[in-house]
Amino acid sequence: MKHLFILIFFGIISTFSFAQCNPELKNYAVGFNEIKASSFSFLDSSLNNVRIVGYGEDTHGTAEFTVLAKELMKYLSDKHGFKILIIETGFGEGQYLNDYIQGKRSDLKTILDKHNSTWRYKTKEFYQLMNWLKEYNKNNSDKINIYGCEMQYVISDVNRIKEYLKKVNSNYQIDGFEKHLWQPIEESEKTDYYISYAKLKKHFIENYEAFKNKSSEKEFELAYQHIAVLGQFVTAINQNVEQRKHDFRDIYMAENIEWILNFHGNESKALYWAHNAHVGDWIDNGIVDVTGHQLSKRYGNSYFNIATDFGTGEFLAFSQDWKMETFSYDKVLENTFTECLKSFGSPNTFLNFREARKNKELAEYLNSELTTMSGAGAQARSSHTETKEIGKSFDAIIYLDKTSKINWAE
Repeated sequence: MKHLFILIFFGIISTFSFAQCNPELKNYAVGFNEIKASSFSFLDSSLNNVRIVGYGEDTHGTAEFTVLAKELMKYLSDKHGFKILIIETGFGEGQYLNDYIQGKRSDLKTILDKHNSTWRYKTKEFYQLMNWLKEYNKNNSDKINIYGCEMQYVISDVNRIKEYLKKVNSNYQIDGFEKHLWQPIEESEKTDYYISYAKLKKHFIENYEAFKNKSSEKEFELAYQHIAVLGQFVTAINQNVEQRKHDFRDIYMAENIEWILNFHGNESKALYWAHNAHVGDWIDNGIVDVTGHQLSKRYGNSYFNIATDFGTGEFLAFSQDWKMETFSYDKVLENTFTECLKSFGSPNTFLNFREARKNKELAEYLNSELTTMSGAGAQARSSHTETKEIGKSFDAIIYLDKTSKINWAE
């Protein structure tokens, strides 16, 4: 009886271990050493007819995830003709960053201090990304453009509209929009914001021909998109349930990404870089039908999304009581999908879920929930692991074995 119990016990353990690591996945995995554009040849055959690559980072406070964004953009630009980088920042904020990489401004620190609403880009790693983009554009005619897709903070959109109105010799005054989506906003302020938005939109429609003749069709379209972002903001702040604000945030991120691609024409291709939660083709971030799912519905297989996971190292994030802290993982937990990814690496791993799902048995396995190391968005997670349908919701995953926290720019 004792021996039977032992056999049953080890049988259960083996079954659980297999549930987190099907050895057949090794056939769809590639190990790589350095985070370099030259390492990403494993993507060569995966991006035919792909128009948007979604790149999800597991934490906002990991240096290597920004390095990976830079090297991935290098690879996509060189090998596949991707010339748009879309990041998780305000649409208007992104325009100031674009000014920098187009050589129109040289004051990146000022831009990040005055026209940026998040801490995560004030890092040495992001400076390196921006300076590479600027240098690329200086030496190439097929320019790369950077955009934000958010609508949480819209004061930068207001400023860009003001700049456009000055260019077309309009004295129109814009009021409001100083607050952001998550601040308390009085009902009277919401009404004022809506009236300001509606009047501004009407002013542009009535003066379309005059404004276009004093600028260009493209410049008018861009300015008008800033007004559309104000409309998105007005809609979101008028939601009575907090969850609906999250819903509209992701819906509008997808709408703005679609607008960006349409603005640049049918042949345009973009790298969309945000958190795993926003990039996945799933319901996440509470119960939000997130941006990645919206993009998948719009673009089908032309949307190829890549998740990230990591083994050990440090990252920065806010704690549960909103204090910026360093978090550290010193080992990969046993019987997790992360451990499985680590076993395929040398020391890092790329695993192609989309190809693996063509195998019916592996598709069934990947459609189940898998446990990975838990990272952080703005806040660190309360657990070191999280269990989700990551193999179902992404087309691939990149595992980085050792990581470090972001380095603040001076």
